[in-house]
Amino acid sequence: MPTGRRAAVSRRAFVVASGLATVLAACGEAASRSARLTARPYWEPTLKVATRALDVVRTFELNIRELGAGSQTPDQFAAAAEARFDSIGALGQGLVPLSPPASATVAHQHLTIAVDALVEIIPTVRAYRDSEKPERLVHVLTLQQRARTAIEAFAEALDPGRTKDWLLKTLDELGAFRIQALRVPMLAVLVGPFTDEAEARARIGQRLPVIRMSRVYPRWVEAGRYPTPNEADAAARAWQLEDFATRIEDVVDLAFTVSELRAPAAGRWSERAWLARTDFDITGLAASADGDHVIAIARNGTVQAFGPAGESRWSSNLRVPLSRAAVSEDGALMAAHGFDLMLLDSAGAPIWRSPARPDNQLLEDVVFAPDGSWLVARSTNASGLGHVFAFDRNGQLWGPTQSYISAAGVALNPQSGTVAVASSKQGENQIVLITPAGNLDQRFGVDGELHNVLFTRSGEHTVAVTSQSSLIFDSARGDLVWQIGYPSTAAMRMPQNDTIVLAGPNGLGAFSLTGTQLWQVPGLSVERLLVTNDYVIAQTSERTLVVVRSDGTQLGQLVTSSEIRAVAAAPAANLLLTANAERAIESWQLPDVEPAAG
Repeated sequence: MPTGRRAAVSRRAFVVASGLATVLAACGEAASRSARLTARPYWEPTLKVATRALDVVRTFELNIRELGAGSQTPDQFAAAAEARFDSIGALGQGLVPLSPPASATVAHQHLTIAVDALVEIIPTVRAYRDSEKPERLVHVLTLQQRARTAIEAFAEALDPGRTKDWLLKTLDELGAFRIQALRVPMLAVLVGPFTDEAEARARIGQRLPVIRMSRVYPRWVEAGRYPTPNEADAAARAWQLEDFATRIEDVVDLAFTVSELRAPAAGRWSERAWLARTDFDITGLAASADGDHVIAIARNGTVQAFGPAGESRWSSNLRVPLSRAAVSEDGALMAAHGFDLMLLDSAGAPIWRSPARPDNQLLEDVVFAPDGSWLVARSTNASGLGHVFAFDRNGQLWGPTQSYISAAGVALNPQSGTVAVASSKQGENQIVLITPAGNLDQRFGVDGELHNVLFTRSGEHTVAVTSQSSLIFDSARGDLVWQIGYPSTAAMRMPQNDTIVLAGPNGLGAFSLTGTQLWQVPGLSVERLLVTNDYVIAQTSERTLVVVRSDGTQLGQLVTSSEIRAVAAAPAANLLLTANAERAIESWQLPDVEPAAG
């Protein structure tokens, strides 16, 4: 390699390394005092850096499209960018030690430009957070485009082969678009001044969905932005009537327009199929089996329904506190519940004239019968004791259950409609079976405190789930026939067979009814458990879900854009839905499972 060109590449690597050290220092991490550049294989780690850089570019393009479509605000776009900071930092760390051979000089220069552009996004986003100047976000768009162009040039500089073809094909599948940003003068209404954010939250309360102290105007909270002085003055007067001081300041918004030049190809399963924004904090999420009907609820009584592509269908305020939601398999009925129970049709119209409040306790679960004609609801209280009720379109069918029955879990026999209640009260642990008419059908004792109950597909067997084991009973006779000795905190049955999935201190495991272990993922700490026809989904942290195929092989890990507040699954569609702290629903389409040969 000519000495001058080698020096140019070394200087560029030094810039990336220096930028990375600054980023690490800003994160409170000590940068390494020295970086030993030792001889190492070049192409394998280089292609890893290129692939990961392309993955970051892909994520940014998804968010840029959402920004242009209005489904992401600038602040939400900045938050999504911050979620990729660790990945970007790893690119710089991976690139700095690499010393290209002479034949790779041009390709290496292009890759360095790409990584350099992505690394520069980090201080640019931070500067936007500090200054709230929209032009900083415009620069992020420029940096992303620079990175994509450089990765494409890197691919073109490679020798012909499968790697080059794959990179170019992947870039082509991203599609192409043009985004334009227009500065829009606005008037911001601010309320305050406050000593700190704690005082602002205490005084403002629920008047604003999000309370954030202004970086530009310290001690003031921005309450809204308005295009005309009359609108800003009216908003300020409304705050003044509530004894808040106000000020109106000139600010600049960005308006984005996106021109789609070439539509992107279908994304990978770990990329969102769609994203839908709400204007409320989502506390409950539910979906029909095919994913065509999705419902999100808020604690204040707001209910919003979405279609199969995330399009908003209707929104309503039920004016009662809500905690959870349920949707019948066919999507014809939707239930929203807290201390009250509301039943709605697919268009959001109430089935009952007024909500049901069966026993003044929190309704923890609602389970629809397979044909959707009726449902059972389970209540609970601070002591973990509650009752079970049944409702149909005409109102309450029966309930509450007798005082000797508590309600730790409830299930519906898919064939007969018999209701199973898991009851642990005053040391007496039992499964209670109740006929669809509300009469006692059968009950049998269980060794261990119950936390759930399941039926098999045929309904011939009842699964009593305790923290130490799962006991399988003959539903008609009440005889114990099998036992699964696997400690668990969560249990589900796969929709299309009788495989029992258990999550507990030993990890995630699947078992046949006779107790045979089918597979296990040890060491997995599960916070929430969901199943679809072909997958088991385990939430393992506030932003992470692990997806496992029904045969026990892992599909991979999914990381959401912010903290998960609620989850749901559409089993027949292999669709996963998450509601996050940014008031958004994210939809993840899990891939179809190909049938086995023969």
